[in-house]
Formats: sequence, structure tokens, C-alpha cells
Amino acid sequence: MKKEEFQIEDLINVLSECGLTEISYEENENLKIKIKKSPQPKVVMPKETPQPMKEIGKKEENIKTVVSTGIGKYFYKDAVKIGDKVKVGQDLGYIYVMGLKTPLKSTVGGEVMEITVEDGGVVDYGKVLLKVKATAR
Repeated sequence: MKKEEFQIEDLINVLSECGLTEISYEENENLKIKIKKSPQPKVVMPKETPQPMKEIGKKEENIKTVVSTGIGKYFYKDAVKIGDKVKVGQDLGYIYVMGLKTPLKSTVGGEVMEITVEDGGVVDYGKVLLKVKATAR
């Protein structure tokens, strides 16, 4: 097992050092590894189910979401908390997977109203992480 762990670490290092976007590795039928890393984080909006129309109040219109750009564990304790003012592009913590930390940048400016995941919680692509009351421009 030590040999396989060492090989996986080597693949991760090659991915990071060379700026590659994908590595595939197959040793046999039981060991297949595929690692991807996007050059720039992409925002994936969650799929919404159609709901009956309702009257939306002014407060609800200004609530925007920040969603996960990857799969892993989301850590934010030292970066953001409820009530903080955030700007577009501001660091909101990072998503950690297999030794790689991918920074999460804000896609909206305003005040953090809710954090929907506990620090170190598991996240997936498109999962809502924060709800932000957007500032008027």
C-alpha cells in the first residue's frame, strides 16, 4: 500500500508543478486514478426545480449565493464569518482535496448572511456555501 500512496503523491505533485488540468493513471483493473484541476475556478449554479410562482419581497431579491467550485472539504474559519462584508474576488477560504487547497473566491459583493456548511464540511460542485446580501450599485 505504501508504494501506491507514494505514486498518488507523485501524480498530485506533477499536477501542481506543471499546471496540468488532468492526469489519468491505470495500473490494473483495481487501481485507476483520474485527477483534474481547472486552471480557473468555474462557478456552477445548482439546478433548480420549478416551483410555483410567489411574490418575492425586496429583501429576498438581494440575497445571492456563493457555490462550491469543486469537491472536497470546505475550510473558511480564518477567512470569513457571518456579518462580514465581502467583495467580488475576495478569498472566502479553500476547498481541500487530496493534499491540494483550491481557493474559493467570492462571486458577489455584500454582507455574509448565512454559511450553509460547517468548517471542514464535505462539499460537491454547485453546493451553496454562503448566502450574501448583495450591495446595491
